[in-house]
Parts: sequence; C-alpha cells; structure tokens
Amino acid sequence: MGNMKCTRPKIILVPYPAQGHVTPMLKLAAAFNNRGFDTIMITPEYIHHQIVSYIEPKDQILCMPIPDGLDKDSPRDFFAIEMAMEKNMPVHLEGMVHKLDEDGEVVCVVVDLLASWAIEVANRCRVPVAGFWPAMLATYQMIAAIPDMVRTGLISDTG
Repeated sequence: MGNMKCTRPKIILVPYPAQGHVTPMLKLAAAFNNRGFDTIMITPEYIHHQIVSYIEPKDQILCMPIPDGLDKDSPRDFFAIEMAMEKNMPVHLEGMVHKLDEDGEVVCVVVDLLASWAIEVANRCRVPVAGFWPAMLATYQMIAAIPDMVRTGLISDTG
C-alpha cells in the first residue's frame, strides 16, 4: 500500500485561442477543479503568456503551451491561427496528451468546437472527448445549419 498513488482524474481543455473562448473555458476548468478533477488548459505559445497572468491561483488550473509553428513576426489573424491549428498543433497536442495520460488518469478532453482539430487528436489517443461551445446556442445552430442552407440553395457556397 505504500506505493499507491493518490491523484485526481485529469481533464484536458483545448480552447480556441481568443478571449471570448478562453475565458469561458477557464471558468469551466475551475468548475471541474471544484468537483475533484485536475484541469490542464493547453494553448498555443503566443497566447499562453497572456492567459497565465489571469488564472486565479485558487482555481488550480495548470496552463501548458504548445508550439503553433508561426514565426514570431507573423500576424495572428484568424486565417494564420486556423492554419497553425490544422497543420502544426495536432502533433504537439497528441504528444502532450500521451505524456499526461501515462498513468491513465486523463478521463476527458474538452475541446472548443472552433478548435475541432483537437477532437481527432483525442480520438487517436483513445481519450473520451466532449465539445464545448462558449457562444450562444443560437449562434451554434446557425453555423450548424450552413451546410443545409448551401445544399438547398438558400445561400451560395461563396456566402
């Protein structure tokens, strides 16, 4: 019994790297912590340093950066971030999930649905995944309806 390890189950959270997405995910992480989970927020390096200063020590949220693969002087606009998330960050997230799950205690990866690339990573790592949408439900329903609106000709595929 002396070698038993007493640790809490871990939940990894992957927000879309923007304020309106990170802040609600931090609140969700704090709620998970209050219910007995260790929470690890994984963010691109460029935003990590901005986020860390806003995390309340009492919330006990571990924030870990992964490389985004963008040059230091590259713009961080929507398209650059999207490209980095699709092409550069999955391999780094996958390595991080494997490292954090060495003891088999990662019980879930919570993914902001705008960072949906992380769903595939969680699936490859065989860790259950849950989607998180920080905006209003109406916004999600509108976005989810776009393929049907294009298919029926209500809108064109070019907007």
